[in-house]
Amino acid sequence: MDRYAIFVDAGYVYAAGGELCCGTKSRKQFELDVPELRDHLNGIALRATGLSALRMYWYDAAPYDGPTPEHRTIASLANIKLRLGRIKSYRQKGVDALIYHDLVNLARERAISDAFLVSGDEDLREGVRTVQGFGVRVTLIGIPPIHQATNQSLELIQEADELVTLTKDDLSSLFHLKSPTADSQHRVAPTENTAPASSTATPCMSDEAIAREAGSVLAGTLQDSPDLEVVIRSRPRIPAETDRQLLRSLRQELGNSDVPEKLKREARASFWRTLARLTR
Repeated sequence: MDRYAIFVDAGYVYAAGGELCCGTKSRKQFELDVPELRDHLNGIALRATGLSALRMYWYDAAPYDGPTPEHRTIASLANIKLRLGRIKSYRQKGVDALIYHDLVNLARERAISDAFLVSGDEDLREGVRTVQGFGVRVTLIGIPPIHQATNQSLELIQEADELVTLTKDDLSSLFHLKSPTADSQHRVAPTENTAPASSTATPCMSDEAIAREAGSVLAGTLQDSPDLEVVIRSRPRIPAETDRQLLRSLRQELGNSDVPEKLKREARASFWRTLARLTR
């Protein structure tokens, strides 16, 4: 069928776009206007093909306690299908497999004639080659790096039919640095004397929520680890090395070298709760 689809590796977009437009790859320090990016990419595809869109596929990784509020917002947007892999050992897993699956299935079913792929991962090279065998034309879309020649696999670039590079001018209106004030509010736990936030304020995680997230993420990394049984047998104490890893992560997230005992207990309790849920 003569339609196009857009496949977006969100991890690539956040890292490359954040570095180019905001000077950082950390998602916590900037916001991305996903609807505007969707419209911009659709404009590129429409001008290149003159065809109608099937939809955009948005691929990201979720922590082990499920989709984030940002993921739920993206899932509610028109003409975007959210696909989520998992975070393991602080790296996204399963995202490339989801992209490959959708690319090949849509090509095999003749649902699209053109694919626009926003990614840089060499693991997708075989998927590109496969869908080309079904007659689908693949345009690779990239974001220019700052400090190296490219942030996309040269093999993937060579496999694609065409390469389109988004410029800083294309993206600068889509990436917005968060204000230092908002970041400091993120770190301050509310008290009885704290003035209520205005209705327009961006909701922020409390220190307790950050501690729970740190414990949950670390527990998720153990699900397929050979150390899992050792950790379970040690309950209620977390093995020393695992506990050090948890506290190190917590200090980094809080930006504080002296983490209160209350937050350490919160992170450890969340660790065990998540691990119990994952090993049922």
